[in-house]
Amino acid sequence: MNGSLLQTLRTRDALRITSMFGGVLVPALRVGVSYAVPILALLATGHLELTPFAALGAFTSLYCRVDPYARRAWLLALVAVGLTASVAAGAATSAAGAGGLTKVVVLAVVATLSKLLADALRLGPPGGLMFVFAAGAAAYSPQTWSGLLVAVGAAAASALLSYLISMLGGLLHPTGPHRLATARALLAVAEHLEEPGTASRRRAHAAAHHALTALRAKEGRTAIRLRGHLAHALHLLHHPAEGVGELRAAGRGLRRGRVPAPAQDHPLPHPVRADGVRFAELRTSALRMAVASLVTGLLASTFELDHAYWAVVSVSSVLQSHNTATTWQRALQRSAGTAAGSLLALGIFAADPSPAAILVVIIACQVAAELVVMANYGLGLTFATPLALCLASLGSPGAGEHLVAERVGMTLFGALLGVLVCLVLTNRRARTRLREALETTRRATAELRRSPGDNAARADLLRAVFALRDAHQVAAGEPLRPHHDDQELLDCEHDAYRMLAATTAPAR
Repeated sequence: MNGSLLQTLRTRDALRITSMFGGVLVPALRVGVSYAVPILALLATGHLELTPFAALGAFTSLYCRVDPYARRAWLLALVAVGLTASVAAGAATSAAGAGGLTKVVVLAVVATLSKLLADALRLGPPGGLMFVFAAGAAAYSPQTWSGLLVAVGAAAASALLSYLISMLGGLLHPTGPHRLATARALLAVAEHLEEPGTASRRRAHAAAHHALTALRAKEGRTAIRLRGHLAHALHLLHHPAEGVGELRAAGRGLRRGRVPAPAQDHPLPHPVRADGVRFAELRTSALRMAVASLVTGLLASTFELDHAYWAVVSVSSVLQSHNTATTWQRALQRSAGTAAGSLLALGIFAADPSPAAILVVIIACQVAAELVVMANYGLGLTFATPLALCLASLGSPGAGEHLVAERVGMTLFGALLGVLVCLVLTNRRARTRLREALETTRRATAELRRSPGDNAARADLLRAVFALRDAHQVAAGEPLRPHHDDQELLDCEHDAYRMLAATTAPAR
């Protein structure tokens, strides 16, 4: 990017379809089961009024799609607790009979804290969005103090069930995430070797680092063999040679049947932990979220709509990003996906479905959304929109067209305001952070050049490259950034990778 406003607000990236290898069908089915079991149980027992709260707890299954089970165990538990707490906060606000201003403040606090948490923990999609949706849906649903514990209990039970279902694979297929991470790394390296370039090299190094981290504490024959395949891929990444077809075939075969022993024997470097995220780096995104959610909620509340929180959810959705450019892309995707999904919802409401049929549609839409959301966020919203509208229709029978109009209006309003807030509250820290990362990488490169056998120096350079990549990812999407930074970064990054390649341990 050249840093200009027009370049930042380009539409091409919003239309891109991302190809994913693995990690799509199984997570989607897992989400479907997490929704179906509590919803159908409530239908069978005649407690249809608790269905929306059970669905909110089931959001737990949307997270940690392909994370190793060791990380998933604690992070998903944190998500489940956070979603339950969000429902409790919203439901308590409703039970207390709080006005629009109080509800908006509660949603703004949830949105800001969940954004900070998601960024600090590198939570991944869907970030802090579902916490805001959970709090908003609970806050704008009629509630009494006597029914509060039951509603929160339904959300908590559903969250616990989703957690258990998401962890079940640890018993059935404990090496699944490790196989997938290694396979993706091998394919990313093969892609770079076939068509070398800066972007493909970054993807290859990122995928290899992710696999290396995932395999760090895993024991057993399968893990040892996966490390062998990854070591060979890393060797080819630093020392390109023939064997791309072999690498690609191995990557595609790792997820099926037994993992074969690697044909080559290369040393595998120790994984390097990236530096932790500092609060100063999260400050601008948190401030943007706080201001945008407050302003959006206050303006939406003036219309006294039944689902004014949809505007806050929309602005929170587009701000689950790392710079202005990605916020703009998500705004376009959310607007287009909501428009397409609203047409689908109108067709569903035109058929005048029964409550039981609506529940089936909700489950089907959630599975469909999970199948396509990683390819393009807008595609996911095409199915997530009728899901949200069907959930809302359970409490407002016969109001389908009104709900659709309200959803589209609030979505467009929130998405636009999110972009405007990003343009007003510029991330001045991003440019400073990038300059600091460049200087750190230069120093680390020079240090490794002086001491090529020093493992600590090599680890420092790897950490510096990770930090440089993250800093550039943020700064590249902010307007008014000097374009000459791009070439300077490419030169610095090239020197670092060349030094890393020169100090790679030889084959055994």
